Amino acid sequence: MRRMPLLSWWRSRARPGPLVVPSRFNRNSRKVTALMGPEESGRWLLERMRQQVGFDSYRDKRLLDFGCGVRFSQAIINTPLEIGGYVGVDVYRPMIAYLQRKVRDDRFSYVFFDGYHALYNRGGRPLVRDATLPLEAASFDLVCMFSVITHQNPGESECIFSMLRRYVRADGHLFFTCFLDESIADFEDRSPESNGGFCFYNPGFLTALVERCGWRLAARAPGHGPLIGDSFVGRPA
Repeated sequence: MRRMPLLSWWRSRARPGPLVVPSRFNRNSRKVTALMGPEESGRWLLERMRQQVGFDSYRDKRLLDFGCGVRFSQAIINTPLEIGGYVGVDVYRPMIAYLQRKVRDDRFSYVFFDGYHALYNRGGRPLVRDATLPLEAASFDLVCMFSVITHQNPGESECIFSMLRRYVRADGHLFFTCFLDESIADFEDRSPESNGGFCFYNPGFLTALVERCGWRLAARAPGHGPLIGDSFVGRPA
């Protein structure tokens, strides 16, 4: 029997395999999953964000993804897509623990954030403006949130925007999605239980809130349903 050369064997063992995630950790809406799988929707969103922010690529960029879920990890690892570094943060402890065990790629790390949310982490700690993450300050080129502000009231959003401001470089960017309605005075939670399931903001009210937290909003783009809501690009003020 012919044996594989030692170097080839080592490379085959060292190469990370595809990231396979249990369905319970994929919490995308049914409308999105009916259109495409998590790798495809993750890649689509990353490309949309790259174009809006103005990056040529993610090759030399460090990305902090707050409310990360799993599909960006799947898209980057399984597609594959070049990236300098990726840190995923989420309040769903079992999912973060799974990613920490399964992802064997030095570009990736994951952080559990024990912040309270009426839907997603009822046992967590109330959000405060001086909350911190176990990350180096001013070390990320881009901080993003997909479908996070869509589930936060103004007080919670202000705490999150303030916290994330600490971790972006002086020349870095913020990207986030939201639901907008110019006909409302400020904010409405339209979920039946008023528990953060479906939150809308007046654009001017939201802009003022974000800019109080140390950001300057530089661009806005309409949504592309059901894949992405209205989105904003910000820079450190």
